[in-house]
Amino acid sequence: MLRRHGIKFSPRLADLATRAQLLLEEGVSLGLVKMDFRFLSIGAMSYIRSSAELLNVSRIGRFCSIGSGVILGQDRAGHPLDWVSSHPFQHARAELQYDAQLPPLEVGHDVWIGREAMLLEGIVVGTGAVVAARALVTRDVPPYAIVAGTPAKIIRYRHAEAVIRGLLDSAWWNAPVQSLLEHPLNQPEPFLASWRIRHDAPAARYKRIRLTRAGAEDMGDQLEE
Repeated sequence: MLRRHGIKFSPRLADLATRAQLLLEEGVSLGLVKMDFRFLSIGAMSYIRSSAELLNVSRIGRFCSIGSGVILGQDRAGHPLDWVSSHPFQHARAELQYDAQLPPLEVGHDVWIGREAMLLEGIVVGTGAVVAARALVTRDVPPYAIVAGTPAKIIRYRHAEAVIRGLLDSAWWNAPVQSLLEHPLNQPEPFLASWRIRHDAPAARYKRIRLTRAGAEDMGDQLEE
């Protein structure tokens, strides 16, 4: 079923947590990654290289490029700092509980994350953003920003403000790949002009597969929200 939808899934289903769900669109490619999320959706054509860790992350958009060794949704408050000890032996029994989990990380469309970058839980990485290799991302990243460093800071933006607004308004990631290839993708401003004039193709309806430990289930297709 996965191959029929152009999906490459290198881990084993047994590597998923007991109640975890993974929703994949067509064209997704996952290397040998660690998976410790509750629910994660990955959009069409996105790929994640091996040795990445998918922790407290709930969404990765379409056309994302994620390098090897990247950590998504790293726990930032997993140990109690105001107890006697920070060690988890204290809440190993039912009488004491510690649950400081923040909201999951969300990654927009067309995001490029370089090798061994670490992104903490509770943040949003905007569409079109670029995260440099080995960056430590501790706060939200605006759309089309390029961030680098420890902690990561904005170096510059990929495009001028007007172009960024145009790309976001176009929502080009919802179009079929073949339709996108009919436009000048190497020139953002001519692309936007061509898009306004010629774009009349219906939105892509990518097939979706849901994976759990029990197996794979065909979920049909759905328009991107």
